[in-house]
Amino acid sequence: MSSSSDLSFEKFEEFSFFDNLALYYLCNETPPQTLALAFLIAEKKVCGSMLGVLEPKRRKYVHELMSSQQDASMEKKKAAADGMLIIADGLLSRDLIQKKGNFYFGKPK
Repeated sequence: MSSSSDLSFEKFEEFSFFDNLALYYLCNETPPQTLALAFLIAEKKVCGSMLGVLEPKRRKYVHELMSSQQDASMEKKKAAADGMLIIADGLLSRDLIQKKGNFYFGKPK
């Protein structure tokens, strides 16, 4: 596994600097199970924004997974949040999101 210094993103809270399109890309590239696990430990405001960009059916499914995954180990939850950092890094390297100042913006496809 690569060290976190190889990644552009180091903390889940950095997603608070994403616009809605960048969050949409991130949420749609992340498996629902991973979203659910990460949301259980992540900053609530960031999670709320991410849930807000999901389609209603997917949002409902992620909520159901969150309920069923409450007892997952902290290790699994942290791994899910770290996985989202890697996915975000991939979006950046594929130029689907761009950094402008401190913020990240999704590029329309």
